[in-house]
Amino acid sequence: MTTLSLPLLETPASDDTVVREPLAYVDAFDAVTNTDHALLAFKETHRASGVWWVRINALDGGHSVFHPNALRLQARAASAEGRSSFTWGRHRAPTPTDPRQFSLRVKVRHGEPVAVEMTLRLRRFDHSADESRVVTFPWPVL
Repeated sequence: MTTLSLPLLETPASDDTVVREPLAYVDAFDAVTNTDHALLAFKETHRASGVWWVRINALDGGHSVFHPNALRLQARAASAEGRSSFTWGRHRAPTPTDPRQFSLRVKVRHGEPVAVEMTLRLRRFDHSADESRVVTFPWPVL
């Protein structure tokens, strides 16, 4: 948690099919639109098979899913291109006229994914960039 006393998002309850475990949370406030934004990462594990993945939910209802094999393949490709990270799922890059940033970035080392970084940077009342809020969790999630 970064700015608020209570989280804006909570990990959904586990059910008979899937176990859900919280991993990371970040929130920020956009003063221009007077709106809160939040990202919540949690691990989901299928009870019967043990297969797992990570889901990152956004307060606006959007989400991104990180499957281990898909990240492994993308990390390998990024490493082959000489990159140390890649974005996954929804993202918004800052522009000269709008400093807002929303990104989900996978860090890569030696061709393997090693961490997921969630970044929110919103705006102050004067439309200038507020400070970035960044939370990282390790990959693979065990």
